[in-house]
Amino acid sequence: MQYFIDTANLENIKKISDIFPIAGVTTNPTIIAKEKRDFKDIINDIFDIIGRDKIVHVQAVGSTAEIMIKEVKLLHDTFGENLYTKIPVTPEGIKAIKNLAKDGYKITATGILSPQQIIMAAEAGAEYMAPYINRSDNIGENGIEIVKDAYKILEMTKKTDEEKLARYKRIFEPKILGASFKNVRQVHEAILAGSKSVTVAPDVFEKLIYHPYTDWSMDTFNSDWEKVYGQKTLLDLL
Repeated sequence: MQYFIDTANLENIKKISDIFPIAGVTTNPTIIAKEKRDFKDIINDIFDIIGRDKIVHVQAVGSTAEIMIKEVKLLHDTFGENLYTKIPVTPEGIKAIKNLAKDGYKITATGILSPQQIIMAAEAGAEYMAPYINRSDNIGENGIEIVKDAYKILEMTKKTDEEKLARYKRIFEPKILGASFKNVRQVHEAILAGSKSVTVAPDVFEKLIYHPYTDWSMDTFNSDWEKVYGQKTLLDLL
């Protein structure tokens, strides 16, 4: 299971990555623009915080396959191996994914709102496919069902023979990267439906392990302990 932070805010990244076992950071043009800083500095600063062994997802902004391909190659040359480029599942985007995957570039398909968009992106060679869960729900569809249907198809059509596995220079399992969450329940249900990775905004991320009775239990333990041992810890008693 992989957890990503969906933000480019350095303070939030520092706070969450210090506590939680994260796989990396996801961004998009809106998230980057909110920081109002030099683009290159933002990405380098994120890598400096989480480490170069973690993944950072950055979205291409070109409108044609030709420009997106050039952007992906430049991003790779600038930031290194663990930079994944997000490409939208438009006709031009799928064309770009298909061409880039053959050369081993790391691609995350984005803007996904249907199961077939996930399957098509995976067939084109994307490693991650990011369906928008809450955005689907907001237009009367069911984001969790989109993940569930796509995961079922991906499992049915797993490539097992060497010829198909050698289709791309990198051998990987296509992964559904659940995105656009407004609450913990959506995250949980997306994982159960087949998302082997999720990207979560900081305000929801911090709630993933929250439970009021956990806090109550720890407060009770601390109160009972202090009645006998005061402020002493085990370091003082052993």
